[in-house]
Order: sequence, then structure tokens, then C-alpha cells
Amino acid sequence: MALESLSAYDPHSNLTRENKLPKELENIGFSDVTGKTLQLGIPFRDEFGKEVLFSDYLSQGKPVLLSPVYFKCPTLCNFHLNGVFKSLKDMDWSLGKEYQYIAVSIDPKENESISFPKKGAYLKDYGREGADKGLHLLTGSQESIDALTNQLDFRYAWDGEAKQYIHASGVYVLTPDGRVSRIFQGIQLEPRDLKFAFLEASSGKIGSFVDKFALFCFQFDPRKNKYTIYAYRMMQFGGAVTLLLLGAFLYINWRKITNNNRQGVT
Repeated sequence: MALESLSAYDPHSNLTRENKLPKELENIGFSDVTGKTLQLGIPFRDEFGKEVLFSDYLSQGKPVLLSPVYFKCPTLCNFHLNGVFKSLKDMDWSLGKEYQYIAVSIDPKENESISFPKKGAYLKDYGREGADKGLHLLTGSQESIDALTNQLDFRYAWDGEAKQYIHASGVYVLTPDGRVSRIFQGIQLEPRDLKFAFLEASSGKIGSFVDKFALFCFQFDPRKNKYTIYAYRMMQFGGAVTLLLLGAFLYINWRKITNNNRQGVT
């Protein structure tokens, strides 16, 4: 009898009985708010403790990469920020020149005493001139945090037992007029995908012809959370190249026949 009970025991029964998220994770995560224009006249504090409006950073006409995090997070946020900066370092575009990066704390208890040294450490690691004008670590009141996260429908919760916030990891790409252009979830970001997203968010106002042509051939796939080759565009491009080659061939032959006729060659 004991043997039967032992063989029937499933150590994973508590996981497999119901295919559900733990209750504390049911309302955590991102929603697809792509295309939504945010109202960003929201007060925050910068790394010097100065009151600023989020919208101040959009007035520079550059796309914005936005991370909702908190700076004393012992686990996920550090992995997230490190992953973002690894991608930014691998890009040929520079922070502060082609785009802005803003990390906003979801913890109202945090202030410049935490954000200032954090910014200094990331600037040192990034190591490019002018990046201080493109990196902004903001803190604010619960009211300001709610005003931003509610518009993004970024859902998180405080875990009183673990003494930390439960939240998802990801970034938003905003256009210079405050519209959500793209959302990337996860820790690892492909530099190519970020570059395409910035190019798209700027409406082609940044980047070279080669960058813009590359974007023409790629399309964002939300299921894969990345840009993939767009087959229809490639067919269009292939058809255009074929027509150009055919046209060039016919033109060269027409010129040859015309010249031969002028010279009396039959």
C-alpha cells in the first residue's frame, strides 16, 4: 500500500494540476499600447534633485528609449539595465546624439542619492562623449509614477514578504511627440532591433540611406519580439531590380541598333 502511494506521488502535481500563473503574478506585465500618444507633462526629479517634466526630454526631437525599473532592485532591474547598456554599446549610434534613454524608478522612496551614482557608473561603463546629455535616471512621487505607468498599462506590485517590487522587464520606444512606437520585452535586446526602432520612431530623420533601406526590408514581428525580413518587401525589391536590369538591357541594345543604322550597317 505504501509502495502504491509512493509510485502515485507526483512531485510536480502542484505545478501541473492547473496551468495558471501564481496569483501574485496574474496582474503583472505589459499591455500592447503601441500607437498610443502619452501625456507626459509629468513632474519627476533628475539625478541632481532638480524637478523636471518628462516631456522636457522629448523637446530635443530625438526618439526615447524608456525603462520602468527601480534602482535598488536586487535582481531583475540590474540584469535589465546591464542588458540595455550592452546593446547600446554594441550600436554604432550614440546615446545623446541619435536618441535618449530614460530609466524611471517605480519606487517613490528613491531619490537622487541613488540615481546620481547609478548614472555615473553607467556613463563610465558606456564611455562615449556626450552620453551624459542622453541618459536620464528619474525618480518621483507615487502620483507621478502612477501617471506614467497607468498610461503605459505597466503593471507591477509590491511584495511585502520579499520586500521588493514584482514587475516585468522591457523597454518602450517613444517618438519625439510622445507616441509609443515599439515595445520590447525581456532582458536581452538586439542592437539591430533597437536601431530599427529608433529609425522608425524618428520617421527616418536619423540614420543613413543604408539604415533606411535596411528598415525597408524588415518589419517588426510582435510574436517574435524582433524585426524580421519582410518577404513582400523583398519581392518588391527583387521585382524592381529585375525591371531595372531588363530596362538597361533593352536600352543598351536599342542604342546599339540605332548606332548601327546611322552607320549604314544592315
